[in-house]
Formats: sequence, C-alpha cells, structure tokens
Amino acid sequence: MFVEQSVARLWRVRTAFVLLCLFPAVGLVTWAVQRSSAAHRAAVANAAAKLLGTAVTIEQLAHPQPGCFRLSGVQIGGTNLPAVEVETTPDEIRLRLETLTCTPETVPLVVAVIRRWLNEPAGFDRNCVLDIGQLSWGQAESAADLNRPLRVECVAAGTGRAVRIFSVGMPADELRIVRTQAEAPGSVPTAERLEVEASLSQAMPAAIVAAACGELFLGQWKLGQQALIEGRLQAALAGGHWSGEAAGTITQVDLAQMTASLPNSLEGLASISVEELVWAGSRLSAVDCVCTAPRGGVDQAWLEGLVSIMGCRPATAFRDPLNGGFRDFERLGCRVTIDASGVRLRALPQQAGCLVESQGLPLVKEPVGEASLDRLAWLLSGTAPPAVPGTPTTAWLLSVLPLPRTSR
Repeated sequence: MFVEQSVARLWRVRTAFVLLCLFPAVGLVTWAVQRSSAAHRAAVANAAAKLLGTAVTIEQLAHPQPGCFRLSGVQIGGTNLPAVEVETTPDEIRLRLETLTCTPETVPLVVAVIRRWLNEPAGFDRNCVLDIGQLSWGQAESAADLNRPLRVECVAAGTGRAVRIFSVGMPADELRIVRTQAEAPGSVPTAERLEVEASLSQAMPAAIVAAACGELFLGQWKLGQQALIEGRLQAALAGGHWSGEAAGTITQVDLAQMTASLPNSLEGLASISVEELVWAGSRLSAVDCVCTAPRGGVDQAWLEGLVSIMGCRPATAFRDPLNGGFRDFERLGCRVTIDASGVRLRALPQQAGCLVESQGLPLVKEPVGEASLDRLAWLLSGTAPPAVPGTPTTAWLLSVLPLPRTSR
C-alpha cells in the first residue's frame, strides 16, 4: 500500500513538472529562437513593406521588452536608416531614431507615407509618433541644419486625421496637415478637405521643400542646391483646387539654374522676398515680391526683351559695342507685382528708376506703365508677339497666372 501511494505521488509530481515547467520552458525557447530567426525578420519586414507601400529589409531584430522592437541595418525604399526602436500599444505605434539625414531623395518617401496615413485609415488604424533625436539636412555647407530633436505626430479623431511636424524647443517651426470629411447637403457622398499650415522661422533648404511639395512647388523652376526658404504658408485643398496665401524669403537662389530651362540665361546669387502670394482655384490671385542680386551676368537678349516686350526704358549703358552678348552687372533690384490687371516692374527706392546697373551706369530703367500677363510668358519663352509662347515653362506659367479681367 505504501509503495503504490508513493509511485502514484511520484507520477503526479512528474506530470506537474512536465506540464508546468518543461513544456513552458520548451515553448519559451522555441518562441525565442523563432523571434530571432531570419524568417521572423522577413515577416516583420514584409508587414512593414505592406504598410509603407515600399520594399523594406532588416538585418538585425531584437525584442528588449514586450511590445518593443529594436531594428538595425534597416533599408526602406533604398534609403538606409540608423537603428530604429519601435514600441507598440493597442492605440499607438511609436518610433524612435537617434539621427536622421534628410535629403531630397528621402523626403518623397516620408511624404508618401504621410499621404497614405491621411488617405488610408483602414491600413493605419493606430496613432503614430516618430521621435528623431537629431535631424540634419544632409548639406554640410548649409547653415540650415537643425541638429536638434524633431517630432512627427499622426493622430486620428472621428472622421478627421491630422499630421503635426515640429522641432522640439522651437514652437514657431511647425507644419500641420489636417484632412477632414464632412457630409454635404442632401446626404451626398462625403466631401473631403485638406488644410496645410506651415511656419518656418529657421531657413530650410529649398530642395527639401521642393521634394516635399512635388509639382506644386514653382513648377519648372530650380533654385539651386544652396537656396534656403523661410516664411509661412496657409493653404487648403477643396473640390480639387488649391487656395491659400504665403509670405517669406528665398535666399542664395542660383540664377543660372533658375534660368537653365529658358532660352536666355542669368548668373549670380539672388534673394527673393515674397511679401504677398495669394492663390485661389489653383491659380495665382496676387503676387508682390522683391528680387535683388548684388552682382552677376545677364544675356543682352533679356535686356532687349525687357524693353521691347515689357515696356522698360533703355538707359545709358543699354548696349555695349564691345560685349553685346553677355553683360556683367553690379546691382539688380526690382519689385514685381502681379494681379489680374497685369504685371508691374518697379525699381527699388534709392535706385532712381534703375532695374539693372553695370559699372555705375544704368542698363535698363523701369517701365512707365504695366504690361499684360501674356507678355511675361513671351519674355520667358524668348519669343515676341504675335508668336505663341509655347515652351513647357511658359505653358505652366500661363496655367497658374491670374486670368486677365477681360477673360473673366
């Protein structure tokens, strides 16, 4: 009797040990091996690729704690990223990067992800937060490097979704994008509205802004690798058309690159101060800006066009018999005002009506009146009335210039 009870008790202890200790231990080891395997990394990479809409590869993956991934050797859409830490909860995904170098090549990837988050709520059902410890623009010679924390917040509330990008410690530097849906009268399908508000107190490379905005940014124009932008923007997209207003400055504009697609060239570094830029229905309504360049060069054809097409007045040194093709200048400055009534070119104060000066002598003086909008297209296309200004640049220009009052 004693022996039978001891044997039964022994089997019960052994069974309990197998069920409560051995099986969980084997399962835990199997789970740990699986979580560190290449198959698990590939599964995580495939899930990320499906979410982001581009190829993702991961060299190493670790789980320092439940709900937390630590990734290294990450490549997203051909862009290499440093170590990435991902923390997930039922309501939020939080990503942390120690450093990130932002270039014109990486920006479209970020923009594509933000656009998908705004437009595809079914695929992004949780709020997302991205913390970047140190952000740089990838231009060592640029004075615009942030080198301080940046945060990206993607938050959903009801039928609306919003993205907020801001520099930690610089509340004046912020970008907000809000997408809302509202029931139109009569219970017709929902109408979508996209609102964008940006404020830059510290200059940002124009190439980054151009990459983020795509075709919306100045169409055919290239401002050069050193160009910097600062200012403010408010815009809204409704019914398929953009409207809004902006103001700010663009410095270190490379005139050679800016005019590379035009038949005539300019050289030098310029600054553009935009005091007013208003558009509605995807067309400009009003432009008021000041353009200046301390020195550079200009094709004589530009000067000829300013006189014959825009109505400017030839001045003392309008023509140089020794150098009739390309002219050096020591000062260029003008105010450009555009609205539905036409284009007005005005010299800056203290310049006695002079738009361009060379060796202390004026080349061209401001016009007496204003010019029609189509004449600006003729000037930039290198043609003259009655020829049609048919180049890609001028076609884009005519598509965004204000409609003349006579055509309304």
